[in-house]
Amino acid sequence: MAVTALAVIALAVCSGDKGPTSARQENVMLLLPDGESLFIRTDFADDDDWAETLDAATQPWDLGGGILAYAGITPVDDRRFEALTVEKLESLLPAPPPYYLFLVDKRAVTDPEHPILVVDTSRGNADVVGFQTFRVVPSEMPAVENNLSLANMDFEDFSTNVDADGVFRGF
Repeated sequence: MAVTALAVIALAVCSGDKGPTSARQENVMLLLPDGESLFIRTDFADDDDWAETLDAATQPWDLGGGILAYAGITPVDDRRFEALTVEKLESLLPAPPPYYLFLVDKRAVTDPEHPILVVDTSRGNADVVGFQTFRVVPSEMPAVENNLSLANMDFEDFSTNVDADGVFRGF
């Protein structure tokens, strides 16, 4: 896949062998593909859980009539994003930020349903402080990613149709 533009995100990361809490902090510039649906790994406890979550999110969605849809995600598997939260993300995004992105956090990799955190970074709702979020099961990733990337549907079209636990499982 060719990347034609890059967004630069400044991220405080940890160096050293003892993990994030005891390591020395330093600023590092991370280059991320611009305009892609970023699928950022933030939990590094189990590589198999990450692989299973990524595989589930990239499975095709059958639209019927032999037509398959895929989530056009760009996996970001970089330890410098370990423990990245929505709150930390807010101070790291370039201007203008991407419209949305996906965080694969501890819940996403350990919960049997692998509910992936979808983050609206557009600040489209002035009544909300911070970024809006909802979770999506991997089988619905193509519907969410395709419709958001094409602007066929808005973030609220999905976030207002989540189940009681905040997870979008389809319409």
